[in-house]
Amino acid sequence: MERVSRRNLLAAGSGAAVASALVGATTASAQVRPTRPPGQPLLERIERYALAFNFPGFDTLRQPPGPNQAPTGPAYFAGSLWEDGGVGPDGTPASGAKQVGTYRSFAWVFVPGTVPQFAAVHSLDFFGRGQLIASGVTDSSVAVTGGTGDFQGARGEIRMATIGASALTLEIDLIAPSIGR
Repeated sequence: MERVSRRNLLAAGSGAAVASALVGATTASAQVRPTRPPGQPLLERIERYALAFNFPGFDTLRQPPGPNQAPTGPAYFAGSLWEDGGVGPDGTPASGAKQVGTYRSFAWVFVPGTVPQFAAVHSLDFFGRGQLIASGVTDSSVAVTGGTGDFQGARGEIRMATIGASALTLEIDLIAPSIGR
């Protein structure tokens, strides 16, 4: 048997490692699949719901500047979650619509008015599925910051579109947790 020096062995081994890394990198770049830890469900999905506001359930610490306007300062908003298309512009449920959960928001209103601007923490409780938490400065979207049940470890975004004065469409765009979180 021929003797091989350590230097030649290391040189041959490092050349093979570089070659396998290059071949592996091109193979990996051709495969576009999300990676996730074994045993975790894939949460990447978009779900749509209708949010009907419960105006009698709203509460604020300060008086509003005018009728149908939100005052500045701390506020509590409430509502009910329905299947997509389940409510009309006035927030009234359509015939046969199914309520899927409840909505609560704890906010600080910094621009009063009929369409107030506020920073808030939103809680969406889905019957039998768990709770989804989102927070941010409400404009047309807020970040999903976590959840329980089916939504455990979820991250993503909730986008909002106006149906009418008393209702919104919520588009919930969830992504699965990445490895290392």
